[in-house]
Amino acid sequence: MFFSALFLLLVPTATQAQESARIASVGVLIPESLRSESQAVKGLREGLKELGYQEGKNLQIEIRDAKGNRGALKREAGELVRQKVLLIFTTGTRATQAARAATSDIPIVFTHPADPVALGLVKSMARPGANVTGVAALFLQMSDKRMEILKQLAPKAGRVIIFYDSNNPYSRENFLAAKKAGEKLGLKVEERPVKSIEELKKSINAMQSREDEALFHVPDDLIESQADFIFEAARQKGWPTMFSEESWVTQGGLAGYGPNYYQMGRQAARLVDKILKGAKPKDLPVEKASKFDLVINLRTANAIGLSIPPAILKKADRVIR
Repeated sequence: MFFSALFLLLVPTATQAQESARIASVGVLIPESLRSESQAVKGLREGLKELGYQEGKNLQIEIRDAKGNRGALKREAGELVRQKVLLIFTTGTRATQAARAATSDIPIVFTHPADPVALGLVKSMARPGANVTGVAALFLQMSDKRMEILKQLAPKAGRVIIFYDSNNPYSRENFLAAKKAGEKLGLKVEERPVKSIEELKKSINAMQSREDEALFHVPDDLIESQADFIFEAARQKGWPTMFSEESWVTQGGLAGYGPNYYQMGRQAARLVDKILKGAKPKDLPVEKASKFDLVINLRTANAIGLSIPPAILKKADRVIR
């Protein structure tokens, strides 16, 4: 009787263990819930679904959102490690760095707009090494295309202004790539390095309104933290603006050409699937983003008195009216 009762007690436990073993627990770490993050996570979910994963059956996704609080990323990354997730999916630099700092064992798959090698996230695109791989948009390689689009949007703008944090060497590298791209098109590219938010605002406020000027964005935390101020200043001074992502255009920028984060999430899903089936991140090359979108904000164009050529509008993947 004793052994029979013990057997009955153990059978459900063993069954539950088998069920648990079949559920893949994936952690998602994002710095905030902007459109780029939400689209990447949506792409990940739908990509995994197409690969046979069903949330609640053989897949469990644990989302940790730092809500713009940099300090919270470390805490949320640690929580995912404590939960013993099988893999962590991240978006952007800060979330990926937080995940790397939290674990050297749990595989990490990222989506990133720039160059993960230059940022020290992986050793190389072909052989990332350690426990990290992902999908990268390689922002610098898009400088030529973005500068070309800006010239088509605002043919009168012969002078392109670029602000960046002078304390950030990566931002300086981004500027140099943009400068080279602009000069190839016959544009005069002017750098405006700043060391603080106050210096940025002072510099922009001191600039006069000129129809031959445009603003060109390169990824930079300091500059991006003042996006609303830049949008308003650009409207007041009539400056066309070119940004690197759709999210900046939806907030008030004139145009943006950048990676489609939904598709990047779908690409990442294939890497996640391979890892869950036994592949090692270090052996999976970092993939290049496969799709880039042109987004134009007609409301902003109207506000600054700029007429967008119909041919350019037809090329846009999204037009905000």
